[in-house]
Amino acid sequence: MKVTKDTAEQFISRIVDSVAGSKLDEDLEEFTTISTMTAAELAVEIEHLFQGEYEDSPFEMDNTNLAILELMTYESRRKEIILEHKKSGLSLEDSKEAYEEGKRLLVRETLDIPDQSDSEEE
Repeated sequence: MKVTKDTAEQFISRIVDSVAGSKLDEDLEEFTTISTMTAAELAVEIEHLFQGEYEDSPFEMDNTNLAILELMTYESRRKEIILEHKKSGLSLEDSKEAYEEGKRLLVRETLDIPDQSDSEEE
């Protein structure tokens, strides 16, 4: 779907007025932060995005950006991943720790950082 500048500007008030603060996630037994950009920040972003000519060309991301997107996707699935671990029989706390370990592994692989146990064997 191609978004026009007018359409993007119409969404500013919907986004800004929709949510802010934090909410209790009963499944995880903790508060999760909800934040949005201000209307002014969104207006500046939209103006920046729609400056100049539109070029319909394929955009290829480098490995760093792809790694960032992969980590963002992983983090956006936090609740889902924790609940999957919980379904497999782990306690809630162990499920949260398993999620964090998965995140550590993903970062370690992305940054090509050797596992601590690998360096101890050498």
